[in-house]
Amino acid sequence: MLNKASILTVSTLASLLLLTACDSSTGGAAGDTDDDLIATALLAPFTGIYELEDGWKGEEGDRGILVIDTPGADGTSVAQLFDYDDIDNCVPTRPSTGVVRKDDFSNRVFMDGIVQFDEAVLSLSTTELTIEFSDDFDIDDDSQTSEVSITAQRVDVAAISDLGPDC
Repeated sequence: MLNKASILTVSTLASLLLLTACDSSTGGAAGDTDDDLIATALLAPFTGIYELEDGWKGEEGDRGILVIDTPGADGTSVAQLFDYDDIDNCVPTRPSTGVVRKDDFSNRVFMDGIVQFDEAVLSLSTTELTIEFSDDFDIDDDSQTSEVSITAQRVDVAAISDLGPDC
């Protein structure tokens, strides 16, 4: 049988657990951290569909499309790279997929997981995205594997399907 002190202790612990499950200042749920909220706010302006500069892979007329999704509650965004099929004029259904995230030690934004742009640093001006990366795979076919910077313009479409039929 529980005595009065035991009931008070259990009640206090239950109240403490309930209060820590939700952060009333942000309306967030358990697991949300201030770092995740800062990262989400930093990544939100990067959300969009971008067309990579002509020749991004070393060939004139080669189209590349980068989609950066709205950041999730974990403070990261899914990124997808579509290498537009110039022969059949269609958008591949299986893009290269990666993640856009805030650097742990600064406000720099990184894109990881997409082979062509792994560990890339992203920066954004009004409608132009700049991607800086080590060209380890020589994607632009210039026999150099040094640091490269390419740009991408924000495309005014609502979905990737607006850029052409699927392959």
